[in-house]
Amino acid sequence: MRIDAIFTGDFVTGDAAAPRAGALAVDRGRILALGASAADLTGFSARTTCDLGGAVTVPGLHDAHHHTMGTGEHLGSIDLRYPNVTSLDDVYAAVAARAAELPAGQWVRGVGYDQNRLGDHPTAEDIDRVSAGHPVILEHVSKHMLVANTRAFELAGYPDRLGFPDIAGGRVFRDTAGLAEGLLQESAKDPIQFVSAQVSKAEALANLGRASDQAVAYGLTSLTEPGVVLGGALGLNAPILDIYQDAVATDVLRPRQTLMPFHQVLHGLEINAEGMRTLDLGIRTGFGDDRLRLGPVKMVSDGSLIGRSAAVHECYCGEPENTGVMVVDPAQMPDLVLSYHRAGWSVAIHAIGDRAVDHALDSFAYAQREFPRTVRHRIEHFAITTDAQVARSAELGVVPVPQGVFVSEFGDGIIAAIGAQRAAGTYRMRSLLDAGIVVPGSTDSPVSDANPLKSIHDLVNRKTSAGADFGPAERVTVAEAVRAYTYGSAYAVGREDAVGVLAPGMLADFTTLDNDVFTIDPAGIEETKVVSTVIGGEVVYSA
Repeated sequence: MRIDAIFTGDFVTGDAAAPRAGALAVDRGRILALGASAADLTGFSARTTCDLGGAVTVPGLHDAHHHTMGTGEHLGSIDLRYPNVTSLDDVYAAVAARAAELPAGQWVRGVGYDQNRLGDHPTAEDIDRVSAGHPVILEHVSKHMLVANTRAFELAGYPDRLGFPDIAGGRVFRDTAGLAEGLLQESAKDPIQFVSAQVSKAEALANLGRASDQAVAYGLTSLTEPGVVLGGALGLNAPILDIYQDAVATDVLRPRQTLMPFHQVLHGLEINAEGMRTLDLGIRTGFGDDRLRLGPVKMVSDGSLIGRSAAVHECYCGEPENTGVMVVDPAQMPDLVLSYHRAGWSVAIHAIGDRAVDHALDSFAYAQREFPRTVRHRIEHFAITTDAQVARSAELGVVPVPQGVFVSEFGDGIIAAIGAQRAAGTYRMRSLLDAGIVVPGSTDSPVSDANPLKSIHDLVNRKTSAGADFGPAERVTVAEAVRAYTYGSAYAVGREDAVGVLAPGMLADFTTLDNDVFTIDPAGIEETKVVSTVIGGEVVYSA
């Protein structure tokens, strides 16, 4: 039989029936057969033979929570993540330098600053001094806050920052006279982000191209976009699918993409859809093909942990009045979830604080009582949790989506925010696996860098950037961490029948590494590099 290719290497397949292989036969994008060597693949005549080299090849890595459009925007913006900047003066110098490069009036965007590293948030007044008349947005690393300068407020309809209103589900930080200082949290960001989101299709495609290039270089063959953020704004009914379809058709976007629409764009239909909220024509989770498909509908229910706005039962350290914010009214959440669930959607609820997790679990339980069906709902982040919440998630079949890389990236700040005792039960992994839950791997890029090897490293080692142990009882093995980033992420979007393991009939997606991560010292996993990335039998990246 004439086939497209035979690939040789040291394959760790993820398939218990045949855990190792030395060769794969591939035709029309799928695996036909595996063998100990190419000589075992009898009956095949390949047009191409490719020796992958490297130390080990694993199923294609899949980030289950990767803001692809936002990652591209980040890569085209000023990177304010630590250690690129280490002080507020560094932030202002970076803004001044970018403002000097841009045409008059163009938006200056900075992303990733962390007040925990800088000592405080930037202010509109200080940005004004260096921005040369440009509108400026500086996004917090959590994506749940931003600082805008006075020109940005003016373009949103609030000259001199006067009259900016309080907005339900958000917070406006004000001076003693009541004037907005520039820092906006959660829903309060919306007016500024709406006016800044007017990016062209060409800009959006360029953003996807940057994100795609980075993803394949990191060995990522599939991505789950947890709500498309356009120009920093979320929940807008913009022609997002049109942009992604063009990006796929022109190979600007190479990894397989699962898109989550934000729940705000779902709506009722005219007939035969009582109690449902969905997209036009009843389009729902699963619509699409092997390159681009719709995943769950996304709902952001609370804030961020490092921004101290996640909805918690017990206050943040040193802030006795602060228990975070619920972005969605808890009284409305169950019926909203039911309306999406009834329409055939799986639902992914961003819930970081334990109070938000309770509301999410209550809503899923309500939906299943009212309209039982087989479905995999998700809780994105599932950060501060109790043993009882873990058990309830397992009982309900809910898929938690934690981010391993947050351990090193934000662990020290999390301990400061909620204390060591609560932090020990934050961003769990071992507890979830022991409860029988299939757990995916993810980074929340661009909140953290999208490198999956760094995230796998943190799932195994669980050390903060300062070297402190962070919930060491939640450590997992390398094999478990890799399985999360392959089979687990596929399972989280119902794609385990097509990707996540290397077996006959599966899509030919795999990633070759320069280290055997299964045998090296776990402390060195993060130093591992990608040698090549193959999607559908095509080498899309080679170091």
